[in-house]
Amino acid sequence: VNNNNNNNSSSQFLDGELPPVHPPPAAGNVQITSINPHALHSAQDPKECFEVMHAPPSSSIFDPRHDRPVSTNSFSTRAHVHKNALWHCSVHIWIVDRSSRSILLQKRSMKKDTFPGRWDISSAGHVEAGKSLTETARSECAEELGMEVQESELKLAFVIPAEQASMGGCNAYEHVYFLVREAASARFALGTSEVTDVSW
Repeated sequence: VNNNNNNNSSSQFLDGELPPVHPPPAAGNVQITSINPHALHSAQDPKECFEVMHAPPSSSIFDPRHDRPVSTNSFSTRAHVHKNALWHCSVHIWIVDRSSRSILLQKRSMKKDTFPGRWDISSAGHVEAGKSLTETARSECAEELGMEVQESELKLAFVIPAEQASMGGCNAYEHVYFLVREAASARFALGTSEVTDVSW
């Protein structure tokens, strides 16, 4: 995985970049437009290729701020990786309202192969072989929410090895990014094959 982010950039966000907290946006107060030109036609592609990672070491604790996944130098399809609970990489984008610090949640489509119909973080997706983390993060925001995101806006905060294959998910190193927006002016165009609703 090509990680072209400066890991230290997250410290400014975590240490108080945002202004004082204000009341959260009213429930359901999300502006959604009808057309997303970036939306995918299917919820996922079982043939997309992932880089397979080593499982987290059992002999030590994985440090989310400093440790990173280690490649096995092998690749496999999404279907094979999920079926065999192999470790791979994903990106998670947490969209935060600047005023209230509320986080945007998305409701996953019933067509998704992991956690269908569940509420989830703002935007997320697997990292395909040959793509960088930030490239994937930008693509997921566009495909799922109709958002155009600049690479400079994305702040890598930490990486979590999430072992969820036995719970209806998959085993992935989740690279978590923070993205600050104004809820009052934010507009979303849902990629309905993947996302059916959003809420602050």
